[in-house]
Amino acid sequence: MRRAPATALVVLLTALTLGACLLGASGAAATMVPYVIGGQRASTAQYPWQVLVLSMPSPTLEVLCGGSILDATHILTAAHCIDQQGTTVPYPSSEVRVLAGADSVYSFEEEGIVPAGAQLSAAALVRAHPDYAPLPGIRDDVAVITLAAPLKLSAASRTAAIGLVESGATPAPGTSLTVSGYGKENGLEGKEYEPDGYLYAAGLTAISSDACRNAVGVNSAVLLCAGSATSSACEGDSGGPLTEGTPAVQVGIVDFGGKSCPVGSANVFTNVAAPEIRAFIEGSEAPPLAARPTGSPVLHYLGSAPVDYSPMTCDPGSWSAPAAFSYTFQTEGPSPQVLQSGPGNTFAPVSGAVGLSIVCVVQAANAGGVSTARSGGSPPLTLDTAPPAARISGRPRCHLRACTLSLRASDPNAVALTIAASASYQVSTRCTVVHGHRRASVPCRRTRTLPMRLTGSGPAYSASIKGLPYGVRVRFAVSARNAAGLHQGTPSAASATLAAPRNSTQKH
Repeated sequence: MRRAPATALVVLLTALTLGACLLGASGAAATMVPYVIGGQRASTAQYPWQVLVLSMPSPTLEVLCGGSILDATHILTAAHCIDQQGTTVPYPSSEVRVLAGADSVYSFEEEGIVPAGAQLSAAALVRAHPDYAPLPGIRDDVAVITLAAPLKLSAASRTAAIGLVESGATPAPGTSLTVSGYGKENGLEGKEYEPDGYLYAAGLTAISSDACRNAVGVNSAVLLCAGSATSSACEGDSGGPLTEGTPAVQVGIVDFGGKSCPVGSANVFTNVAAPEIRAFIEGSEAPPLAARPTGSPVLHYLGSAPVDYSPMTCDPGSWSAPAAFSYTFQTEGPSPQVLQSGPGNTFAPVSGAVGLSIVCVVQAANAGGVSTARSGGSPPLTLDTAPPAARISGRPRCHLRACTLSLRASDPNAVALTIAASASYQVSTRCTVVHGHRRASVPCRRTRTLPMRLTGSGPAYSASIKGLPYGVRVRFAVSARNAAGLHQGTPSAASATLAAPRNSTQKH
């Protein structure tokens, strides 16, 4: 097997090293590769859909990749496995072969001997996604190989087709997944670290595209991430299947990962649940394209730092295509806490998030899939210390036994307000007094306070009340309290005396 020298930047997870780049968590350039490290020896009886994809320009073996059986005549793999030296030009179909039903491919790699019971098939047609681009801006890395003659699928031949996950059903973060392949078992370079030719499999866990943002970049709609603290795909695994569940369904195609295949870092896969990818697999040559962010989301808030209960607004930024947006406000850090998620782009953080930075993650959905982008982090959230204020504008307007007030209310940090308005007046009544062991009822005066009906929206409101008495001085008071619990210091007040109409026969 001939191997091209690795570049200083990256290696795809093919057995052929191709120039490319992957941004790791630090944002620095890394190298991409694909083999199963830290996995367990496996067999095609366990993974009967696993195949080896070979490019064989005479007289040398050029590329070894993985693939999966869609049906007897169609093989799913990565586009970079069938392109020529990292271009977007596929190898001629006459130079592409597929080996199925082999637990070990060592004899074929070294001597061209087809393992006992395995099937070697020629390609009749090679299709790559029309929007495929190689690294560094890799996208739509998927290809379908049509075989010249159908495979014999049976338990005896250890070959079977695998179903694909439902379109749109990208594995949720934390989902247990399995990757398999014939690739390297060690990420180090050198002949002693060549793959041993056996099939291996390992467990991975799905990672959200936001947590894997540096790897998926603007192509989050068509890429998904998974990782493990003990295992990784590596060189030679590219194009192979990432599966979920029992019975297994394929959710991804091995795409790229970090140089030397470090365990604990993200492996990146083509997402077969993405409509942009799925439509192509199912035969479309003009699949719908998901929106890509062309300008980052921006988080807006009052002042130099956000304040608890003061609304923050997320501007979705600019996108390459129309999409429906949803917004997730979350804390920033290695273990982000989701504070609000949904179609609304406004969020009022509560005091529990004080001291934390907040970011907005935008999801853009259209017929091609769901893309994500995130804003920069805000300064740490601070406590609100500025109380609100409400005041009565002008004199009370009274007619007969009803009065109306015009109000103005505001909060320095635009925190939501609760406004209270009341009318109070003195009434004559009788009070009980105690003298020694005797009780007596005597005339007295008490204050009656009644709530007023509030209408309107900030900053202008109206407060009204009916049924007030004639000839009594009525005192009106208005105050405000905000959602952070801060109260207005001194209520705003006004007063009025209702005069009975002349010749009124109204009782009161």
